[in-house]
Formats: sequence, structure tokens, C-alpha cells
Amino acid sequence: MMNEFPKTLVEALDKNQDASKSITYINSKDSERTVTYPDLKQRALGLLHYMQQKGATEGNELIIHLSENEQFIDTFWACQYGGIVAVPLAIGTSDGHRQKVFNVFEKLAAPYIATSRKALQRLKVYAQEHGKENVYQEIQRKAVMLDRIEEFNTLGQCADVKPEQTAFIQFSSGSTGAPKGVVLTHKNLVTNLYGIIECSAFDERDSFFSWMPLTHDLGIIGFHLTPLFVNIDQYMMPTELFVRRPNLWLEKASERKATILSSPNFGYKHVLKRFKPEKQENLDLSAVRLCFNGAEPISADLCREFNTVMEPFGFTATAMFTVYGLAEACLVVSFPKLAQDLSTIHVLRNTLIKGQAAQLVETPSEQSIELVRLGYAITGTEMMIVDDLGQGVGENVIGRVFIKGDNVTHGYYHEPILNEKLITKDGWLDTGDQGLLNDGQLVITGRTKDLIIVHGQNFYAPDLESVCENIDGIELGKVIVCGIRNDEEAVDELVVFVLYRGELDSFYQTTIDVRRQLNEKSGLDVAHVLPIRTVPKTTSGKVQRFAVSEQFVDGEFNEIMAALTELSETQTIESAAAGSPIERILLEICHSVVSDQKINLGDNIFEMGTSSLKLAQIHEKIDEIYPDMVELTDFFDCPTIEELAGFIATKLAE
Repeated sequence: MMNEFPKTLVEALDKNQDASKSITYINSKDSERTVTYPDLKQRALGLLHYMQQKGATEGNELIIHLSENEQFIDTFWACQYGGIVAVPLAIGTSDGHRQKVFNVFEKLAAPYIATSRKALQRLKVYAQEHGKENVYQEIQRKAVMLDRIEEFNTLGQCADVKPEQTAFIQFSSGSTGAPKGVVLTHKNLVTNLYGIIECSAFDERDSFFSWMPLTHDLGIIGFHLTPLFVNIDQYMMPTELFVRRPNLWLEKASERKATILSSPNFGYKHVLKRFKPEKQENLDLSAVRLCFNGAEPISADLCREFNTVMEPFGFTATAMFTVYGLAEACLVVSFPKLAQDLSTIHVLRNTLIKGQAAQLVETPSEQSIELVRLGYAITGTEMMIVDDLGQGVGENVIGRVFIKGDNVTHGYYHEPILNEKLITKDGWLDTGDQGLLNDGQLVITGRTKDLIIVHGQNFYAPDLESVCENIDGIELGKVIVCGIRNDEEAVDELVVFVLYRGELDSFYQTTIDVRRQLNEKSGLDVAHVLPIRTVPKTTSGKVQRFAVSEQFVDGEFNEIMAALTELSETQTIESAAAGSPIERILLEICHSVVSDQKINLGDNIFEMGTSSLKLAQIHEKIDEIYPDMVELTDFFDCPTIEELAGFIATKLAE
């Protein structure tokens, strides 16, 4: 019952004194470490002592800027016991991630930062390159260096934590501009955790296994706090390890008989691309009761494909659990019924218009789109679909998705104007999503604001456009960034349209510049960079992104795309003639992964349009030819093909 449920996060961990329940950190196929819940509390209190020695007190904020899961969890709980507001931020590999650390640090009222020497050094380099030395000095002064802490014997002073206190702030995952922080109190989190646990029927027979980053709400709330509140075992592996070896996720889940798994849409696709059934005779997924699918638009075809491929290994189709949520609700808004088959509707595309009833069809066709039902509002949460006046609409009518409840944030950090705009006086929050209710179940049809979701991360189109405007020849307001669904790959792809009226041959360099700029600043992979003759705008001057998206989907850019592909092929043919055998092999590997541009020996691997996913693919291919020679982190020290080849040659000589 809710009355017996913990009132704060601290109360939940205090209750977990059973030393047989634990977190297992899986760092590789053969390396793992287990920490019991009582040990976690002691480690957190030991770490809190160092934070308080540094000057951090109750109500201060602390940025968690750490790549290792174990360090992250220890720091998160040290914050909770000290009444310090945790602010998780991804380490990442791009300038965009480092820019965000500076932006958030400057925005916070009394910030500290928990980090490592290596990460701090990268922040220093960024500061020197971008005139941020003064801010860096303050960051350095307020830094708790976790790789310098070796003993946890002296314990910190616990705060008397109340349900209304802020537990942590979740900053928007992909924004490179002014990041928005969702403020979450203990009461918000406890309300949502209660609803999640009740509506999923979690109990002592369950165990959780996750690869999601802890900076993401699905990672920290869904797959760390939830099992901790139930006082059951949880296993986690680094996201980077999943990217490199996706099958290890399933193999370890099988080995541990985990019952609860999770992934956004792109993760299932990533697993299927690498999955070889003939090599998995010992895989047993029969224990999996729920496999959460959320955090980005869900493909019904991909769900069915995953179910079919995994069925011979004991995976049941009803385990695929298609859900809806967002950071503003802590995590979850709606769940399907337990053991419900994948449930979808087919809607005529041209009837997906706000304020109108979507026309459902029995038989799918070229004119229809299949949308996944995402279930009913969970305990403690209300949702409704409203029109532009904020009034509720009827069954199947498309409108804005509003949510309300004790789990819903009271607002964004220091954003009074935005809060007034997005939260009504009676507490309803505008999610920014568009959708409908069908037989009581939520169906999402799109976004009302210009949010692009790639690999489960949020990116704002205007932010990404401003990044492109730093490129020579691209002027303010002359570029459009869209997230466009690739139905074949079942992912949202980034497509950039640039105003250009010259010859296509001269445009090729722009495609390379845009890819590099977006990758460096935001860590993003761009599917296509295309020229457009005009930028469509409304009468009030707002860019109409949907107009060019529709032209793209309708095939109006197919000829241009074919011509650009031909241009890129002629550019790359002459590349790998010279160089040592190792250099030639590395060039071939890079070309096989990043196939759409010319690559030279002196090119920086991070500047080739390499997303973290592609970087991991390059690393894996290198590992196949030169086993255990190169760590992913070695790319930072040897960022060009030439330097990496020299590094491998030295190792081979040894």
C-alpha cells in the first residue's frame, strides 16, 4: 500500500538491509563486481564526507560527470543522503557535451561537480579553446575528484530529507543551446515509482538487467531506483559495451535469468543486426517477463521482428512492453496491460491532423500508417488529449497530450516564463507530444514542438540549425534540420536541408562540413545533407520543417541523393593507395563504416561524422583484426589513422 511505501529515496535504501540483495556491475564478458545495498549506503556516506569537506551542503547542486556506472551510483546516493541536488550529465565525446557542462554549471545556483582527472582535463582544453577559462577555474575549485578517493571510512553528515525536497535535476538530453532542467522532488519520484511497481506487478521473483545510460531517466529511475525500491537484484552494463557487443546484453540476461529488460527502439535494431542464431545455442530468454520499449517512437514491425527472432530462445511475444513517458513525469505516464499482445492501429496518413478525428482502417495500405498503442495512465498519473483551448477531445481525435499528478514536475529549473506557458494553473503539463486515445489507450502521432528524437535522445531543431550556421557559406535562417522516419530501418534519421542554388559538384564540400560540424558539436550522425532552392516559412516567418519533410518522404529528393552518392564514390576511390599495411587496413575499416566521404591518413576519427555507435563499430572491426590491441579510449590519444596505425605497430613490435 502507498502508506507503507517509502516517502523519500533515502528511506528506501535505509530499508534495504538484506545483504543478499545487490547491484552487479558488468564491465566486460569476464569482469564484474557486486555491491550489496547495505554496502552501497556505507559507500555513499563515505563519499558524502569528501563532498562536505569540499564545501557542499544541503541544497547545493552537484553535477555528476562520470563515465563509470559504479562511481555514478555511489555519487548519486551520496547526494541523496546529504540533501545535495544531483545533476547527472553525460560525459560524451563531442564538444556539445562539454559545452553543456559549462552551460549547466553557469546556470546552477551553487554548483559542485564530481568528476575524474581525465574528464576534467578535457573540460580544461574546451575552456582554453572557447574562452571559458574563468568558468573552468571555478569548476576546478568545486571539483570532487573521484579517482583520488581510496577509502570510505569517515562518514558524512546525513541531512533530514523531506519528500518536498529536490532529489535531482534532469537536464534535456540533447540540447546544445540553453539546456532545460526538469526539477524532480522525492515526492515526484516516489509517486511514479509506486505507480510503476504496482502496474508492473514487480516482486521478489524479479531481477533487472540494463545497459541504458544512468544519465537517462530510463536508466537511473527505471532500472536502478525501481529494483532498489522493490529490494531485488539489479545488473547493469555500460552503454558503450552494449554498443560494441549488443549480444552480450542478452547472453548475460540469460545467464542471470533476468526477468526485466529494456531498450529504446534503436537498441532492438542494433541487436538484430548483429544477432547470429546459430551461435546462440545456450541462450535462454524464457525468464524474461517484461521487455520495456520506450524513450523514442516505437516501430511495430521491429517489435514483431525481435519477437520472431527471439522466440526460439524462449522469449514470449507478450513480454514486449510498449510504454510512454518523459522526464517531466519522472519516467512513466502509461503502460499496457500485463501480458498484452502488441497492440496497434492503422490510420490514414492524410487524416493525422490536429483537432480532427483520425480515420482508422482495418486493412493497411500505402496511404495508412501503423501506430502502436502505449497503454493506460499508470497509478498516480492522469492524462488527457486537449485542443488548442485546453479542452478535452473525444475518442480518436488528435490533440496535445497533457499530464497531471504528484509525479509531474512543478517546473523547469529557473524558467518561470516557460513554466507558465507549459503548466496550467490547475497543474496540467503540456508534454509537447501530439496523440489520441483509442479504446482508452494512448497513441502518439507526432510532436507539437520541434523536437527530434535520435537514439532515445532529444535534440531541438533550432539548436542544431544554429550549430550549422557556424559553417562558412551557411547563413542565419538558411538551414533546416528535420528528424525523418526511415521505415525500413525503423529509426528517426537526421536530414539537413541547406539553401543552395549553385552546381551540385560545389555542394559536396558542404555535405562534409555539415556532417562534421553536427558530429563534433552534438555527437550526431547525419543521414543526408541536401540542397533546397527555398526555405518554406509561415506568414509570421516561422520555418515550416514539416513541408520539406513531406517533400523528402514523397521522394522529391531521390535524384539529388543519387547524384550526391555518385559524387562521394568518385571522391573516395583514390584514397588508400599509399601508406603502411596497417594504415591501409584502418582506412578500409573507416571507409566501410563511414562510407559517404573521403578519408585521409591525417583526418581526425572524431571528425568523420562518427557517432558513438559508428565509433564503436570502427573499434570492433579493428578488434577483429588486432585483438585486444586498442581500447576505445586510445582514440583520444591517437585520433588520426596515422597515429593509431603507429600505436598498433608499436604494440605488435612489443
